[in-house]
Amino acid sequence: MPASTSVPSFSLCICTRNHPAGLRRALHSAFASSVPPHQLLVSDDSTNYDTRQMMRAEFPAVRYLEGPRRGNAANRNRMLPVITGSHVLFMDDETVLCQTFLQQVAERIADDNVYRRVGTGGATPLIVTGPSLSDGQKCKPKKSSFLGYPSLNYCHGERLCSVVLHSTVFPSELFRHVAFDERLAGGYDVIDLASHVVLDGGCRIEWLPSAANQHIPGAEPLDAGHLAEASRIYATLHRYSHYQHRRVKAGIFLLLALAHSLASNLHRSGLRGATAFCATARSLWAHLRSPARAGIATTSGDIGANLTQG
Repeated sequence: MPASTSVPSFSLCICTRNHPAGLRRALHSAFASSVPPHQLLVSDDSTNYDTRQMMRAEFPAVRYLEGPRRGNAANRNRMLPVITGSHVLFMDDETVLCQTFLQQVAERIADDNVYRRVGTGGATPLIVTGPSLSDGQKCKPKKSSFLGYPSLNYCHGERLCSVVLHSTVFPSELFRHVAFDERLAGGYDVIDLASHVVLDGGCRIEWLPSAANQHIPGAEPLDAGHLAEASRIYATLHRYSHYQHRRVKAGIFLLLALAHSLASNLHRSGLRGATAFCATARSLWAHLRSPARAGIATTSGDIGANLTQG
């Protein structure tokens, strides 16, 4: 992966699964971009060969990778070793790239590089995130509550620690130090990564409201159930204990989160909720016992310093 330059080049990484029509739409939107992407990558988690056949017939010049079929995080990680652009955008087969999205982000990154390197003599790695538009609704980054639910709005000027993934551009060099945690479900791998690089890594996330991509929902997403619940608790516990280095807060959170999970399950399902809570607790215990975090580089500390030195 090359180091970032003042003029960014973009690798577009598109994850897909059993949705060739949506992938075709996403690729056509990439070709229509006012700033052509430096690289297009497709990682395919499909359970049949329809997408592979479409890629060979219609998009032979686009690099196609067989996905690992272990979930969204693993599918994104599959593309990390072959990224060649200075910056990367992760899309999926439900995303339509806005024609001017890359242009707007490129201008913001170039301006930031000039200001940081010339004006102040240093550079803090910049992540740019915009909104996602779906059925007339605008999705913005949400702040996590104490219990880890991404449900709160940011105050004006507050430091962002979350992103809208499919409208977010990262420095590619970042992924020499981190990756998406493949064990986490329900989108908590993205929340965990954003928390990591900002709170423990010295990176910045900047909101660019005009840089919006479109999200066109396909089939109803699978309910991750207890896996998402365990992922939320684990990611939040890890944020408090490892990224914020507040062990007492982490301990209090764990007690309250487990009690809240049990009470919520009992309220929804009666005594059967105890079974769901036990499944959540088992998944959480498996995460806590893991010697290494799946898909995550072991680098900690100031990732931003490592990037600027590289």
